[in-house]
Amino acid sequence: MPHDVAAVLEEPVDVPAPVTGAGRIPAPQPIRRKRGIGAGEPWRLAGADFGVFVALWLVAGAAWPAALAGAGLTVLALAAVGLYRARLHLCILDDVPRMLLGIGAVTPLVAWSTLPAATLGAQTVIWPFLVLAAAVPTRALAGFLLYHRRRRRPGDRALIVGSGDLALNLAEALRADRAYGIRPIGLVGPPALTDRPLPVPLLGPVEDLLEIAAVHRPDCAIVEFPSAPDTDLIAVVRHWRRSGVAVYVVPRPSELAMASGGAELVQGIALQRMRPDRMRGLSAVAKRTIDVAGAAIGLVLAAPVFLACAAAVRLESGLAGVLFRQQRIGRGGKPFTILKFRSLTPATDRESQVRWNIDTDDRIGPVGRLLRSTSLDELPQLFNVLRGDMSLVGPRPERPYFVDQFARAYGGYADRHRAAAGITGLAQIHGLRGDTSITDRVRYDNHYIDNWSVGLDIKIMARTLGSVLGLSRRWR
Repeated sequence: MPHDVAAVLEEPVDVPAPVTGAGRIPAPQPIRRKRGIGAGEPWRLAGADFGVFVALWLVAGAAWPAALAGAGLTVLALAAVGLYRARLHLCILDDVPRMLLGIGAVTPLVAWSTLPAATLGAQTVIWPFLVLAAAVPTRALAGFLLYHRRRRRPGDRALIVGSGDLALNLAEALRADRAYGIRPIGLVGPPALTDRPLPVPLLGPVEDLLEIAAVHRPDCAIVEFPSAPDTDLIAVVRHWRRSGVAVYVVPRPSELAMASGGAELVQGIALQRMRPDRMRGLSAVAKRTIDVAGAAIGLVLAAPVFLACAAAVRLESGLAGVLFRQQRIGRGGKPFTILKFRSLTPATDRESQVRWNIDTDDRIGPVGRLLRSTSLDELPQLFNVLRGDMSLVGPRPERPYFVDQFARAYGGYADRHRAAAGITGLAQIHGLRGDTSITDRVRYDNHYIDNWSVGLDIKIMARTLGSVLGLSRRWR
């Protein structure tokens, strides 16, 4: 047993009663709020670009379907290079290099598929510059209108986490210039050690941040990293991202952030916008689609192995049931029943709930050891995926007893429940299975959720399959 797990389990704790309904660990409720005024700006810019691109293709002689297709592909290319991201500054000069890159990348495909054959020659070469020449004035006009729209409106409601001089400077700058599109409504932190008047009210300490946010329902938050434990602050930021609240951080040191090109300036103070939670909206639909398709295909392909494992378990155990059912905690802290091939029959229900690991148990027979060492005992969890209890990839689920223990002992452990539990995960492909560090698992699991992508899921599944088939475990 790892040292960190042993230290946590030394303290006697009553075994929780089985969960039959609502989850043991309630998920934070989303902050119900109106959409900020800046939420629709990327769509307005994309609409303006699409309109001018359609007109340009029609002037070049393309038919309506070809013009719509060419304009749509070009807008997608501009979105891919980041021209429709949310920004504090709207500056056409900053956009020109990205515009040329996006238009140039898509021009060969668009020109050959949408422009009349008679125009292809020289126009294929000069087409990016024609599109750029048409788009720049349009975006300049759109930026001008959006700039004045911001100045006429109060702006997105923002909490500033911090109460030092830097936080006060930010609040004053944002209040003085509405063109940023952000209206600070309060500071969260310890009492300010300054005689200068506060530009916005001090709403309370960082420890009450979740409650303050629930009351004031901000559209965005600016984190200046006050003197608060990182684990507490990170948990709140993760909750905000999950709730759709835009989060800006003041990177330290600010000068290095600006040198990397990943931040914007507010009166000389660098602000870096965090990406929103990726497991929302269409991304969640894509992940679920992959799960259902992958689990269905896996069950079909692994049917012979599945039947062989079931027969072997039946012969070794002598019991009619070959599946072992156990309660685990999944997404949002909700319980579900996980399925595995039976490798050992617990003596009591308590043993099933509180015993950490059975790998060294003498009661496990050869079949059980083979199933556990090859992870074939987890094949029935493909049914859990089809039912929606689990995902193919995600943090491994744990029993309620250990969830209670670890959530109190390890910062960020509860944050793992932002995503559906998985058959495999980022921690597992890095060797964190069985008696391994919980601290390391928490770090890998939260990194996976914060940086999720379809590509990352494919990589993890490929690495897992390679491990099961005996391929190199050192492949990264």
